[in-house]
Amino acid sequence: MKEENKQRWVLLSRNIIWAAVIFILCAMPSEHVPDPHLNIPHLDKVVHFGMFFIMAVLLCNELEYQTRFSLRRVYVITVGISFLYGGMIELLQQHFFNRSGDVWDLVADVLGAIVGCWVYPRLKRIVRKVREKKKK
Repeated sequence: MKEENKQRWVLLSRNIIWAAVIFILCAMPSEHVPDPHLNIPHLDKVVHFGMFFIMAVLLCNELEYQTRFSLRRVYVITVGISFLYGGMIELLQQHFFNRSGDVWDLVADVLGAIVGCWVYPRLKRIVRKVREKKKK
């Protein structure tokens, strides 16, 4: 397999795996979700934010690599996908997973995606600098 094709599969695979992780965690019955015994207000919102933050960074990286879209368009697509995926999960939780759907979880999902898009170019610069130092 060519190096470029291998890179494409790696990027696609990690996005699919991360989307599956989010889905599995959100589909778990509430009583099976472990309690970390942390005294953090609205911890579930922090978790939603974090899951979609990671999803946004991974998705931005893939879309930038695999398309010729401007970064602005990549961000719009990423936030749109996050909104749709998060909304779908909340609807499934409400109607099929015996959990309660929560609009504030969706807000946390979208905010995580927005911040992920904002952080993405900064992370990219850091990774580039680390790679340049390794080459020296």
